[in-house]
Amino acid sequence: MNILKKIYNSDLYTLIIVILALFSLFAPLIDRQDLYIDVIFIVDLLLSTLIFIKYFDNKSYNEYFKHHIFDMISCIPIQFLSIFKTFRLVRLVRISRLFKLSRTTNLSRKITISNLFKFDTFKELFIYLTIYLIASAYIFREIEHVSILNSVYWVVTTITTVGYGDITPTHDVTKILAMFLMVIGVAVMGYVNGVIISAVMGQYKN
Repeated sequence: MNILKKIYNSDLYTLIIVILALFSLFAPLIDRQDLYIDVIFIVDLLLSTLIFIKYFDNKSYNEYFKHHIFDMISCIPIQFLSIFKTFRLVRLVRISRLFKLSRTTNLSRKITISNLFKFDTFKELFIYLTIYLIASAYIFREIEHVSILNSVYWVVTTITTVGYGDITPTHDVTKILAMFLMVIGVAVMGYVNGVIISAVMGQYKN
């Protein structure tokens, strides 16, 4: 069991799961290939459950769902729901696998004002921002029916507030998405500047 725990917590294993999640979102897969990924995700869920039972002192249902809710959601067999146009965005549940990247950070406490500009906090927030941007690109592609490259290009130009205007949202949902991206873009730039200033001031203090 110790070996399985080391494998599960390794960066390589996490990277493989994340790549599979992204691949299943954006690659043109047939139902059988999608089902194989479901099986891998289910095995991953079983592995994490065994580790939880073996090593967690508090084995309450609340703690289990707290640690595994995203893993369970991502195991939904979405290839069988995609026949209905309404459920196309259900595939977005696969993005939850990217939360595994948070294991690569050393942030062991909640994000507060005192640790907001520390490097580990920056890494944690960067992971959340990456998940949000990938989800935004996927939603824009699905609703506006553009290519993956164009959806990523639109997200980048929007969040950086460049906005060339060559690709624009036409649906109400994507217009709302654009507004959130612009606001978040301004906040991110301010935060990054704060991290840089904090790092520079830390050098002088030392």
